[in-house]
Amino acid sequence: MDDRLERPRALRLCLQLHLVLLALGTLTVVLTAVLRDDLVLNWARGHRSAGEILERQGLDYLIEEQPIAVPQFFPVAAVLFVVMAMLIGVLMVFFRNGHHWARVCLAVLVVMTAVATLSGIRVEPPQVFVVLSYLSLVVEVAILVTMFHPDTDRYLSATRERIAAS
Repeated sequence: MDDRLERPRALRLCLQLHLVLLALGTLTVVLTAVLRDDLVLNWARGHRSAGEILERQGLDYLIEEQPIAVPQFFPVAAVLFVVMAMLIGVLMVFFRNGHHWARVCLAVLVVMTAVATLSGIRVEPPQVFVVLSYLSLVVEVAILVTMFHPDTDRYLSATRERIAAS
């Protein structure tokens, strides 16, 4: 006999929003590779030494010769995304099955992601990244709202009670 509770709509939506967040992350990583020159150009404009090299010898020289350390945006973004995606994936399984601790971990992860996103906006990246950042902030707020929705609370409580009774 399967006595598992039906997952409420808020919980299902929360899980779907996590997938949307992961899709936005995937797009961001791909764009980090595609728009590498734009990212380096924006970085160089805010970095005095790089800005001087950029003015005198151009972007190609800065990227190819690297007279100063130029940030490697793609490897960092790709590794960070893979780690976050795997962590979110594992935590989503536990959360979906009614484990409160997974909700807490996911909430902390989402809040930390929002803080990192705001930090990224602050350094004035290319416009496409700003748009993706604001879109992800909206998704992150929606995740938190659905994650702590009363229906989700009831589901987690009922699951805990069902497990304790067995």
